[in-house]
Amino acid sequence: MANSYITQQDVASNNDMADAYELGSAMAREQLSAEDKKLLDEIEHDTVIVVPGTYDHIHQVLTSLKIPFKTVHQHELLTYPFRPKDQTVYVNCATSFPANAALRLRKFVEDGGQLITTDWALKNVLEVAFGEFVRHNGQMTGDEVVGIQVNDPTNPIVAGFLPAAKHVDPQWWLESSSYPIEIIDQQRVRVLIKSNELNKKYNSYAVLITFDCGEGNVIHMISHFYLQRTETRDARHKMSSEQFAVDMNASEEVMSKAKKMTNLNYGQVQSSATSSAFIYNQLAERLKKK
Repeated sequence: MANSYITQQDVASNNDMADAYELGSAMAREQLSAEDKKLLDEIEHDTVIVVPGTYDHIHQVLTSLKIPFKTVHQHELLTYPFRPKDQTVYVNCATSFPANAALRLRKFVEDGGQLITTDWALKNVLEVAFGEFVRHNGQMTGDEVVGIQVNDPTNPIVAGFLPAAKHVDPQWWLESSSYPIEIIDQQRVRVLIKSNELNKKYNSYAVLITFDCGEGNVIHMISHFYLQRTETRDARHKMSSEQFAVDMNASEEVMSKAKKMTNLNYGQVQSSATSSAFIYNQLAERLKKK
């Protein structure tokens, strides 16, 4: 009879997650090409724009990845002098968002900008300004974790998920009341990361989606960038961060760091490494198109 494992929920402390992102980002960076590393090292201070929200904390992830960014608040979006040809705007999950600011972001994208949104921005940004592409499907998730799978392995921005998922599916934390994605335009919206488990529960398998609009591009994900919880549902997820470093063929330097971080498990570092890899790869691909 196969071994069974009791699901254990891990609510990560701030210190643990800071350590997880330090280690995960180091592993993700090692997977980058020399060209991509150079592009990221030379990124300008305002190439990345962060619009603060209520719940997500992308600024913390970017800081751990040593990616510079400029903060622009919602009320500043109408008059901010964007450079659509080379800027990426991250909009954090927020309880509300001005409709006219959402429409300004539509213009930014149409002119060549890249927009990345999380969770509730599906309803108060994308439905408002990009309603012909996607919308909230009307359901809300619980505070839970689901396994995820790469749906489009040819897309370079999800390349970092492939080595991380070699031995066990990465986990994706769903915030309580996260908004499942309903795809309206099946032809133009591409699902990069999916979850069969999410689909069974909420009739939506899309975790990370993208679509082009005008000269620009939009990326949206259910839930948040900043990981606050993992779930050690699989025996491998309960293993050490050092084991994940082994699975990732990490350098001796990173292996040494992983050995010291005994407070972390495999699942935590796997999750932080995949989200770090996504940001690195997404920005590198964007910078190549300048």
